[in-house]
Amino acid sequence: MAVKLRRKSRTSTDFLITKIIIFTLFAIYAFTLIFAMLWAFSASLKSQKEFYDNVNGLPREWLFSNYGTAFKQVSANGHNMFEMFWNSVWYSCGGALLGVLTSAVTSYVVAKYKFPGRGFIYGVAIVTMMIPIVGSFPSQYKVYTALHIIDTPFLLITKAAGFGFNFMVLYSFFRTLSWTYAEAGFIDGASHFKVFTRIMLPQALPVMGSLFMVQVVQLWNEYMEPNLFLQSYPTLSSGLYIFQLEMTRGINFPVLFAGLIISVIPVIILFVCFQNTMMESMSVGGIKG
Repeated sequence: MAVKLRRKSRTSTDFLITKIIIFTLFAIYAFTLIFAMLWAFSASLKSQKEFYDNVNGLPREWLFSNYGTAFKQVSANGHNMFEMFWNSVWYSCGGALLGVLTSAVTSYVVAKYKFPGRGFIYGVAIVTMMIPIVGSFPSQYKVYTALHIIDTPFLLITKAAGFGFNFMVLYSFFRTLSWTYAEAGFIDGASHFKVFTRIMLPQALPVMGSLFMVQVVQLWNEYMEPNLFLQSYPTLSSGLYIFQLEMTRGINFPVLFAGLIISVIPVIILFVCFQNTMMESMSVGGIKG
């Protein structure tokens, strides 16, 4: 009995130490993110002269007018911030929607139907996640050029790949979702398509919603692909990157930081509004009783 109590006490102590270490690491990571945001916000309120004289200190005069100046001065390839904001909206939301929907279809079929090559498709989904993004740019450029979708909104069809992180999450969800739901639909005469769209897919909507929001944030912050393949439609991220390169010598850093803060605000609002939904949606589905 005493031995069991000592083992239980040791296990509890090890678990507590592990929790403290994990909490400390995440606290440090959160501090680095918050500090960077606060520093950028402070820098965005300074004059250009004060920025160089006092980089790390608080602004002596809070120039909120820098944000108005950012809307007037920040531009890329002849597009102002309002146009870049709209480009970010359709690029991130449209790409995320296509990516999640196609991943839902492919993951459902692979998870719930037995057919030759199912294991191969699952293996391809894993391998594609290991391919370096930068290494695939030359082949992407050739394919997109052949399809005549470079520098057009039709580039969004490339987001309908059906694999990647979305596939892995939805595959795990559909694997654990009881097939009893589908069998009940088949008994009532529903087709495979109707079972998927009317019974199985609605149960995956919370998970799909979370994946959609995560991918929106990812595409919103993406600047490399829009910079390479959508030069006539610069997003906020790629536009700020181009603006920085074009104004390297005489760049107004407070105005640049004001533009960066403006580009981050929609992402912060999205996360604050839906953070509970994103966490709760990972525990859904299943037959009770």
